[in-house]
Amino acid sequence: MSFTGLTALALDNGYRIIIYLAGTKNNLLEQTSKRLKKDLIGNRAKNNNFYKIHPNPTTNEIEEIVGHLESSDKPIVLIPILKHYNHINQLIHILDSAEYKAVMRNETVIIIDDEADQASLNNYGRKNSKEERSKEEEERSSTYDAILRLRASLPGNTYIQYTATPQANILISMQDLLSPKSHTVLTPGEGYIGGKLFFGKGPNHDLFKGGLIIQIPEGEVFHKKRNPLERMPKSLKDALMFHILAVAIVVKWQAPEDITYLSMMVHPDNEKKWNKKFKEWIDNELKNWRKALKMADGCDEKVYLLEDFKKIFPKAVEFYAPEDRPTFEQIKPFIADVIHDRKVYLVNTDKDAQTDIEWDNYKMHILVGAEMLNRGFTVEKLATTYMPRYTTSATNADTIQQRCRFFGYKKDYIRSCRVFLPGSTIENYHAYVDHEEELRAMLKSCDTLDAVERSILLSPSLRPTRRNVLPVWVVNDKLKGMYALQAFASRYTIEHNDKIVDDFLKKHTNDFTIRPDTTKDRTHRWLKLDVDEAIEFLSDFNFKNWPDAQRKANTIRYLRYLSAEENECPIKYVYFYQMAFAASPRHRSFDMEKCRLAANTDLFAGPSSVTDSTNYPGDRKIVGSEDTITIQLHHIEFDGAALDFPRTAYTLAIYYPKQLATNYCTNIENNIDDSDEDY
Repeated sequence: MSFTGLTALALDNGYRIIIYLAGTKNNLLEQTSKRLKKDLIGNRAKNNNFYKIHPNPTTNEIEEIVGHLESSDKPIVLIPILKHYNHINQLIHILDSAEYKAVMRNETVIIIDDEADQASLNNYGRKNSKEERSKEEEERSSTYDAILRLRASLPGNTYIQYTATPQANILISMQDLLSPKSHTVLTPGEGYIGGKLFFGKGPNHDLFKGGLIIQIPEGEVFHKKRNPLERMPKSLKDALMFHILAVAIVVKWQAPEDITYLSMMVHPDNEKKWNKKFKEWIDNELKNWRKALKMADGCDEKVYLLEDFKKIFPKAVEFYAPEDRPTFEQIKPFIADVIHDRKVYLVNTDKDAQTDIEWDNYKMHILVGAEMLNRGFTVEKLATTYMPRYTTSATNADTIQQRCRFFGYKKDYIRSCRVFLPGSTIENYHAYVDHEEELRAMLKSCDTLDAVERSILLSPSLRPTRRNVLPVWVVNDKLKGMYALQAFASRYTIEHNDKIVDDFLKKHTNDFTIRPDTTKDRTHRWLKLDVDEAIEFLSDFNFKNWPDAQRKANTIRYLRYLSAEENECPIKYVYFYQMAFAASPRHRSFDMEKCRLAANTDLFAGPSSVTDSTNYPGDRKIVGSEDTITIQLHHIEFDGAALDFPRTAYTLAIYYPKQLATNYCTNIENNIDDSDEDY
């Protein structure tokens, strides 16, 4: 809807051509072309004067395109093309033709890249950055190269990228010609159901408490190598029954005017043969159920089948209000009707696959497939999803999100939606929902991607995207366990931090609680610090070496996310420890050349020895609790510093408990800070 609206605005503002890179599969190209016709032209014949659509044009269509551009009606020419170098090259030939150039001259063209993180980006991004090649020497993947040549062939172009998964676009090299310069976060409409409601995340999204998600038993999770099932698993039969009951309840019993069918998606594997096997199981099962329901009342097969439906029925209606909940006897007559009025599709790239879905022709649709259902394709009125597919290694965040065809405008029938997933996939989606919420909040709060610091929060169980498109300078910062930071880059840094710490300690003189021990060096004091004040303190405290400056920035960003009211369990405070507060600054060897503690020098005091009866656990174990972050303040005296360099300095250590562990993936390309050079 956004880029349809953008198209209408472009017409109003005198643009003559919009090119749509409409995905890598024909079904996505067809979907985009149909939506443009439906939304912009519809049944209004007059609109044919304003919009002229040329899907996937070849060089043979130059005359038709130029003819529309020269028309006195001045329509806008819409060109949806497959995101493939062959089709893009055909379009480049058209744009390079003398006929086209004569009519368009210096006109600017809009290029809309749908699913902009897929296929468009350079698959040699990592390799090029590793070998430090010049722009002329860089390797380019075919489609990426074709897109760059498409843009170069135009005297002016505005390139607009759309994606639900911008991880790759955010993290690619900022020198890349497809690296975004600005961003807009689109907000879905009121009826949209996303990850927060499905996975029961957040105080306002616990209506179903995650009950729409059903875990596939471990022994029934299909995997072509680990568990190549020989027969249809019971969980798939249950999912089929859930779906039939959903259609019976919503389409037949409630019978709203705007819901005349419901769909189911089955996504087992990326190999076509296994998709065919699942379709075969489903076809056979539905055929047997249809035959059983035709039998006379009292026949064993019919009785047993209806008993199975009756066992599932309470779970199928559990989220309906009591006054809106039908009885099984009311729904039972519709079960056979639903099975009679069905269509099962194999959505593969095979010749015998069916990609043209006759949505209005059947009450129940079941789509079986993988990659063609994986990204961008809308499964209309999707109610039931059965997706045993999972990976045995770390999962790409953008990949699993793109499989969420079950997100969408489902408010009117959400109580009959169910999603069947393996346990590991459910865990990954919980992590992804947290990641997406934090990323959207950051993007909304920042005007530029530089302000977002080209950094994304991510669970340790997820990778942001495929590795080959990212430069080598994308790094992972693990926020887990205890980390020592070093704030010794310059005299200015140290003196600035001295002032910040002195002001902080004076303000909280009477707020500390002492943790007593046998020596002053092991006696520390602590307080619970409000999150907002902790963020303020960290913001003021300076680090000028990149890794620690980035860790500070990531910690601040993470604290903002953890304390946000819309978070499921927002944290209110962190623990702040002043280590060895009554002792003299601790002596540590210092490397003056690098302005860091010397190699093999530990900031932390270690635990007591075996022969020491005091049982001191060591500084690393001095933390407040496992449900929030702990900040330690350390005071150091340098052994080995120059005479004109400060003798003492403050620095910090931060503890991230296991249950709050996360990663930040960051593009550090432009993160070199030279602001201390004058000092």
